Amino acid sequence: MPFETIDSTNAAARRMIESGAESGDVVVVWARAQTAGRGRGGRMWAAATGNLYVSIVLPAPIDLVSAPQIGFVAALAVIGAIQSIAPDRSPDSVIKCKWPNDVLMDGTKVAGILLETVSMPGLGSSAIIGIGINLNPVRVPDALYPVTSLAEHSISTTAPRLLEALIHDFAARHERWQQNGFESVRAAWSARAARLGETLTIATPRGEVRGTFIGIDGDGAMLLDHAGGARRHRVLAGDVLR
Repeated sequence: MPFETIDSTNAAARRMIESGAESGDVVVVWARAQTAGRGRGGRMWAAATGNLYVSIVLPAPIDLVSAPQIGFVAALAVIGAIQSIAPDRSPDSVIKCKWPNDVLMDGTKVAGILLETVSMPGLGSSAIIGIGINLNPVRVPDALYPVTSLAEHSISTTAPRLLEALIHDFAARHERWQQNGFESVRAAWSARAARLGETLTIATPRGEVRGTFIGIDGDGAMLLDHAGGARRHRVLAGDVLR
């Protein structure tokens, strides 16, 4: 379902579900430009024309307990799509997953993922996976994390071409996740995890926590060791500050 300009693809997907227009099949909503794109925590997502803005709607019923795992599936699909287009410019040493659901190139953010669920009485819950990928340079004043673009890494492509690669990769990974569970996703994500083994500060709803990033658990929560491993923090939601 393509749009030239829209407020946000996630908002359009939500309206579609709430109006009853969702067909029971996977639906893709994408736009060439957004006027009110959102990231995690309600933050604005820079929406320059020419970048990729897409939302994938997984129809009801979905399991709300395992729904957060879809964000990790999507992050791997973003990496797979970029690597399929420019493997020489995006080796595993350059492109990484940033917890919980960003993709980095050389330590700067090239893509973000926003996972939302919509519950309808009598129908269950649908999932919306919003994905933004910077093909071209963007300006983000006071960005929480430094941003980059594919163009700044000498990768030239178009939004339709990248979208096709993304949907193909996501469909395959999503099917494997449904069949085999989260463990293989967790292993693949962990192999590409940014700053694994480093000491990080995370802003959580309950305040900042700090520790050595040792991986994610079976629910996708970040695990931080503190005081030489004497204590362990399990972080379900938060932002990596430094």
